[in-house]
Amino acid sequence: MHDVIYIHGANADPDNFNYYKLILPKHKSISPAYQMSENPYDLVENIKQQKEREFGKKPVILVGHSFGGILAGWFASVYHADVKHLITIATPWHGTPVARIFGWVFADPEWKHNKPNADVLNLLQKKQYVKPHTNIVCTKGSNSVAGIGGKSNDGLITCDSQIGTPPKFTKTQNIHVEAGHSGVLLNNSVTSLLQDIIEEK
Repeated sequence: MHDVIYIHGANADPDNFNYYKLILPKHKSISPAYQMSENPYDLVENIKQQKEREFGKKPVILVGHSFGGILAGWFASVYHADVKHLITIATPWHGTPVARIFGWVFADPEWKHNKPNADVLNLLQKKQYVKPHTNIVCTKGSNSVAGIGGKSNDGLITCDSQIGTPPKFTKTQNIHVEAGHSGVLLNNSVTSLLQDIIEEK
């Protein structure tokens, strides 16, 4: 059974992964907490430090939801040896219009890393990761703001953005799931997929 690092999404918390932890066979895991006001590159380094304390040099399964997938992608691209398998769920590889609009309306800097063309997203598109990567794309949503122009979305992020993984992530497998942006964290087919990967020898 592999050890797991779960990284939650923007303005969420580690409890978002409680269902997975309850349903999956018992395994060692950590779920770093963070705030969107923090520097994302510093967050990656903090996750690295926590990983070293808990699991040492042993490679882990890295699971990121939403913006947590962006952080997971950065971690995997920088610290290849620490990751056995990267799993990203409903991840805004190219941002979401919702973040841009909320940033305008609420003048809240916490949304700046999720908006289209944010530096942290554009730079990640240039990074490389050559180990297995399962990218879960959520397709159940009808938010007209998230899907400006009639684009399919999961209620928050367009499917196009979710599919837009970095080109040099060479072993990416896209898996489409009929689930909403948050509901995917209670999805049994995703739970079964995680179990297969965690138990993989």
